[in-house]
Amino acid sequence: MRRRKGDFALEPFGRFKFFRSYLAAAAFLVLLALVSQRQFIQPRRAVGLKVVKVVDGDTIVLSDGRTVRYIGIDTPEQGEPFYEAAKNFNRKLVQGKTVELEFDLERYDRYGRLLAYVFVRDKTGRRIFVNAEMVRNGFARIYTKPPNVKYADLFLRLQEEARTNNRGLWAVYKPTRSPVIGNRQTKVFHRPNCPAVRRISPQNRILFRSGEDALKRGFHPCRECQP
Repeated sequence: MRRRKGDFALEPFGRFKFFRSYLAAAAFLVLLALVSQRQFIQPRRAVGLKVVKVVDGDTIVLSDGRTVRYIGIDTPEQGEPFYEAAKNFNRKLVQGKTVELEFDLERYDRYGRLLAYVFVRDKTGRRIFVNAEMVRNGFARIYTKPPNVKYADLFLRLQEEARTNNRGLWAVYKPTRSPVIGNRQTKVFHRPNCPAVRRISPQNRILFRSGEDALKRGFHPCRECQP
């Protein structure tokens, strides 16, 4: 039968193209649903968890057994100046208290620890941002590691305040006045002869006139070469 003008019919190849487009659209909708479901399953906050152990200045253990590493800061390791002071200050803030956790883009670090911004209430009910208080009082340096950068600007302002007033570890740590090399990816800066510098790709290297300049840009000193 001759097809009349205006009739619509798909040729075999046309039917295949139409079916393929339909499958692609369906797959996109399924993927979107899965992403939405994942975001729903993984809330941005967690509340009602008690701190049962303070490991050090930036790590705690919760009542459900999970270990939490504070995002955006780094406190002295055992054997380093102000290790005990930082641990004790953290203990004073959170030990035995119920905390609220706020998450960023990455939920866990490579050691399986939960990454979080930690909040607690004082006796008057005032909400205290624990990560920020560690920096403000000079018991932590900022440690901005992308993509978890939500409060990076706040931490940098608080660190400059602590440095200006020689609080905590800033009373004893003085950055080198010599040039240093920073890693754009890790936000760590090194002395030029540090072995870690050789592992930094050229596009990620950044030269600073001094350790002071690197700190002002939000970079963190290398633990090995102590610039």
